[in-house]
Amino acid sequence: MQSTSLQVMDGAARRIVPFGLTLAFMLFALTPTYVPGLSGVTPMFTLMCVYFWSIYRPDLLGYGAAFGIGVLEDLLMGTPLGSSALVLLLCQRTVIHQQKFFNSKPFGVTWLAFALVALGAAIIRWLCVGLVVSEGFTPVGGLLVAYLLSVAIYPLVAWLLAKAQMKLLAD
Repeated sequence: MQSTSLQVMDGAARRIVPFGLTLAFMLFALTPTYVPGLSGVTPMFTLMCVYFWSIYRPDLLGYGAAFGIGVLEDLLMGTPLGSSALVLLLCQRTVIHQQKFFNSKPFGVTWLAFALVALGAAIIRWLCVGLVVSEGFTPVGGLLVAYLLSVAIYPLVAWLLAKAQMKLLAD
């Protein structure tokens, strides 16, 4: 049976869901928060999405897409160009090369693994930014709060992405 043009467009739209949701979360992270004490702290939403899709649908979010989103994030946030892309690509490569580890593991294990990946990502990003900008390294306190907030929020983000995967990417 031949595919109609609507079926082809539907398939293409479904294949860009991971990219689109990762981009949406990245843009959401750029919106200012007016929470006292947390206005300068942003959870690592983009990292959460890349981590999730690298585990569950690595075929739909490739290295090029992660690189592009990372560069766009750097441009919009004013961070050194390539620092986010580097972190996202390292996360993606690490997770994809550990697919056997993630196969049919309970969520607690993937959450703990995210905590480790996010810690490494936060340190690498902090080093990249600190070595490049003229102001030097930022205080570690903000990094620690962003890391803890990211680990705490990850279950909600993963749940939302899993719901989107079940609804939009069902075969």
